[in-house]
Amino acid sequence: MKKVSSILFIALLLASCAAPGQVSVNTPQGQANSYPPVIEDSPAREQAARQAWTRFLAEWRLPETALDMMPVTHTPRALPTGIAGRININTRPGKFGEIEMKEALRLFIDRFRDVLSGLEKNVALGPRDLSLITFTNEGNFYRATFRQVNYPVRLAENYGELRFVIGRNGELMQWSSSLLPDVSLPARAEINPDSLYDKLLNREFTYTTIAGRPQSFRVTNRDEIRIGGLIVYPKMNGNRLEIRLAFPVTIGTSLAWTVYVDAINGEELDVKQNFAS
Repeated sequence: MKKVSSILFIALLLASCAAPGQVSVNTPQGQANSYPPVIEDSPAREQAARQAWTRFLAEWRLPETALDMMPVTHTPRALPTGIAGRININTRPGKFGEIEMKEALRLFIDRFRDVLSGLEKNVALGPRDLSLITFTNEGNFYRATFRQVNYPVRLAENYGELRFVIGRNGELMQWSSSLLPDVSLPARAEINPDSLYDKLLNREFTYTTIAGRPQSFRVTNRDEIRIGGLIVYPKMNGNRLEIRLAFPVTIGTSLAWTVYVDAINGEELDVKQNFAS
């Protein structure tokens, strides 16, 4: 009797492990069901961003001012003109050189992470999620650019960047943020990048000359196709931002285009002309 009970218990345990909904999302089927992850716009997200901005103004004793925000993420696109120069990130007396400026920026980002990330403070990106990639002294002011590092590969389309222009004495002159919430992405591509050569060979691209004449360019040689490494490609789709894993493929030489191809399902996401016409 005990033996029969043990067999039944094991059978039920195996059945429960194989039950619907228990399949790991790391499998190709699981990836297909949840891909691409999306960042949805919503009244609640916008309200949270506006409330964070209101608290920011109150803390600096500044008048009510509208904030220009990015779509969907509601991060600040630019600092309102009337506020430029009225916020000083230098809160300590004494010398204020480049080292002190970088430390002041780090503290400012940490303190106002909710405004800069468009997220509640407990989940907002902070200094640990960012890397300072450029810092330049331009005479009367400094320029600083941070890039978020919590994605497995580089973010395209200028997403994932936080930029500041700061006066020599610490006055905030300008800012912009294209930071993105963290989402779960597949660890690797599902398509073979070499398959893109056959897909794009003999592809015709059209353009208009400066004189207004229509022209075309046909890809006739594999050497005209250069496949770049994996990137994260955020694609706007209505009121949501799809986060895609993609291959950027450069076509042509003097006349060049970049074709973005989804690295999971092979979908062509966008084509960008890299020259003026």
